Amino acid sequence: MKRFLLQVTVLFMALALFTGLANATPFTYENNNQEWLQTYIGRPSSGSTYEILYSNTAADWTNSEGNLPGSIYQTATGIDKRAYWLGYNEDNSLGDLSGMQLQTDIRSTNNWQTIAGGNVYARWVIANEVGTDYNMFISKSFASIDANSLNGWETHSVVMEESNFLRWPNSDANTQTFAELLSDYDSIGLYLFSGTDTISNINGGSGTWENSRLLHYGAYSNDSNDATWGLDNFQAAPVPEPSTILLMGIGLLGLVGYNRKRSKKS
Repeated sequence: MKRFLLQVTVLFMALALFTGLANATPFTYENNNQEWLQTYIGRPSSGSTYEILYSNTAADWTNSEGNLPGSIYQTATGIDKRAYWLGYNEDNSLGDLSGMQLQTDIRSTNNWQTIAGGNVYARWVIANEVGTDYNMFISKSFASIDANSLNGWETHSVVMEESNFLRWPNSDANTQTFAELLSDYDSIGLYLFSGTDTISNINGGSGTWENSRLLHYGAYSNDSNDATWGLDNFQAAPVPEPSTILLMGIGLLGLVGYNRKRSKKS
């Protein structure tokens, strides 16, 4: 009977774990960057009087930063080449994200700043090219990751609900809703951005530009050292539901009860 109870307990816990991990398809970066990209923002040369988005390049990869066997990262090189985006461009690369959450392991050197000042956030982004227009949503600050408060590698996630996101201010494809975007996207990743959720259009507007610089876009080191952030195990996962939590709870209670009986007997 005791063996049967233990088997049932383990079964409940395994079922809960399977329910929580179903459909997870992580980017693990074990041997390379798995075609992830990075983008910088800033002035392309010292004589420039404007800022641009640098062309996408392959994300840097390492196998020696503690979250083995591999991870991707980006290093800021100063105000004229600020770290801006780590992401992946492919149609529906993680499947339909309706009712899902995005999740990643993330690290940071915690020495980031934007030109605007204040906190620096790694903001979840999902986007799609619709004809000649572009549709993009980024996570609001409360649903994003404070890049200066991480302690080593940490796991963070965001539930893919519109209440956690805002439409990018110069996004033109307003005909595609957030719900439609979840099953029809071609880009995912994380942006480094300031703490504001009321940014004006990138093409102009109060609070966006100062001295021909984009105040809130991209981040760089706030000291004499390089600033670095990295990602690992980027994936989509089901949002834990009450039933999953209940199954895990039943399993844990069963183990507690089993251990108590063994302790009393001994």
